Amino acid sequence: MNSRTTRPRTVPVDLPMPDTARFDRAYFDRFYRHPETRAASVHDAQIEAQFVAAFLRHLRVEIHQIVDIGCGLGRMLNGLSKLFPGAVVHGVDSSDYLCRTYGWEPAALPDYTPPRPFDLVVCQDVLVYLDDSEAAAAIGTLGRIARKALYFGALAEEDLALCDPARTDTDVYLRPAHWYRRRLARHFEPVGGGLWLRKPVDAVIWTLDRRT
Repeated sequence: MNSRTTRPRTVPVDLPMPDTARFDRAYFDRFYRHPETRAASVHDAQIEAQFVAAFLRHLRVEIHQIVDIGCGLGRMLNGLSKLFPGAVVHGVDSSDYLCRTYGWEPAALPDYTPPRPFDLVVCQDVLVYLDDSEAAAAIGTLGRIARKALYFGALAEEDLALCDPARTDTDVYLRPAHWYRRRLARHFEPVGGGLWLRKPVDAVIWTLDRRT
């Protein structure tokens, strides 16, 4: 999880594969609940959900099934469920603590294999906890399970100067933005703001709106 600021921070190197046990109550208290160390608030998640819903409606992309992989406390998922009241929403997380507390499906990328794809897949701050091999496989999984759209986020090397070190989990794998863009572009068309549409795109996107 990351939080924006103008202060620089150091870059961790040669990181071990993270243990999913790290995502316990203490982790979520620090990065999600405590006002002085959380990366984002409930209000921030609401604004983000409003943006995603408005952009998809602007593009005339109908959403009936939503999954948030690595959904955390479910703030984004809850926001989207209110903005798409007729949609079926589903939360997935690798944290035993979260699955016990909130009832999310216990699963993780890249091995998540739902019985059917979803119109909208949300995946934020998840791939930074996977090494290159697993992160690449996870993007392939996202390409298989996203029927129409993907809302994706990951901390890139170029973002470090924007992050608050007190509110950012630095024990992650850092990659340049082009590493993600190149692999995501095999399955999706970027339309800005973290939104990607599944290829072939069944929506009108003006040329100047395309993130080429």
